Amino acid sequence: MSERAQPARGIQGRHVLLGLIVFFGVMLVANGIFLYYALTTFGGGDTSDPYRKGLHYNDTIAEAARQDEQGWSAQLIYGAASGLALTLSDRDGRPVSGLHFSATASRPATDKSDIAARFSEAGTGTYRAELRLAPGQWVVQLRSDELSPDGGPAYRLKQRLFVAQSP
Repeated sequence: MSERAQPARGIQGRHVLLGLIVFFGVMLVANGIFLYYALTTFGGGDTSDPYRKGLHYNDTIAEAARQDEQGWSAQLIYGAASGLALTLSDRDGRPVSGLHFSATASRPATDKSDIAARFSEAGTGTYRAELRLAPGQWVVQLRSDELSPDGGPAYRLKQRLFVAQSP
């Protein structure tokens, strides 16, 4: 009678191969999921044409200094019923009127829900834009259409707003 060979107990080569395949398979699936969400949720840039803006950064600093010399103060308020309201006054507290503003409201992390708006003067030194914003964080960038003597906008404002959940 011949004896049958008993199967070897313990880890064999096929077990090691199967373990490696499962391990790297799980790694590939997890990395694929992370890659998908990374590419679909954020485009990677927060400004258009950053290289050219960097080249003209000194102009941007000079424009901000000129605007600070004007001494104008602004207050930007959002109301669900009234939209955006801008109150602009000079260094003596007198309202600044006669300007036209265009604005963009955008989310801080994406450009998928950007909203453009035009402001019209509602009263002396008060400008309004009919705009409805969803709850959450918004960045409002506002610039006047009128030019200053050096060719830049007469006024520019960038401000974060938080829109609360409506009751």
